Amino acid sequence: MNVLSPVTALVSAALPVGVGLLQGEHLAAAGLVGLPLALVAVVLVSADEGAGSARPSRLALPLAFGAGAAIALQLVCLHQAPSDSGVAPLIIGRAVSSAVTLAAAGLMHRRLGTERPAYALSAAAGALDSVANLLFLLAARSGDLAVVAVITALYPAGTVLPARGVLAERIHRGRLAGLGTAAVAVSLLALT
Repeated sequence: MNVLSPVTALVSAALPVGVGLLQGEHLAAAGLVGLPLALVAVVLVSADEGAGSARPSRLALPLAFGAGAAIALQLVCLHQAPSDSGVAPLIIGRAVSSAVTLAAAGLMHRRLGTERPAYALSAAAGALDSVANLLFLLAARSGDLAVVAVITALYPAGTVLPARGVLAERIHRGRLAGLGTAAVAVSLLALT
């Protein structure tokens, strides 16, 4: 996870940046500095102390790239949705993702095991995911895809402090540097 999470976050940020710039989005000087700084922050915040020694399997790295690309495409598609479509893109997206997930679970039932699922936790995760997508849709409609996607990819930063408070995890120097870098990058991107 220490290697794969930053790869997924970076891909999910870089692809929408490319799409936004290809579609004619222009960044001010602060954005041109803040964007690469934010990408560095994504890696620093996502990485763990032992990330340098971790080696993903041959299958894991392509899957991480695929996950990042799927997230990126979802963000690009939500950004492309017309402003007057309301929340219809989210409702349709949730219906399709639910159907795909249920079909995959049905096909993989034996491989998934017989352990009873955590329904309440799963429902809470789904609700939070829906809120996150709604907030992204609102942000994308009022801002540039390149900027919004990179700020969205900084999601690991939001887990660091609760992990410290709730799980008593230590925040190592690399993560602290990542949090500081993220703060500077987001401030610069807010100026664009």
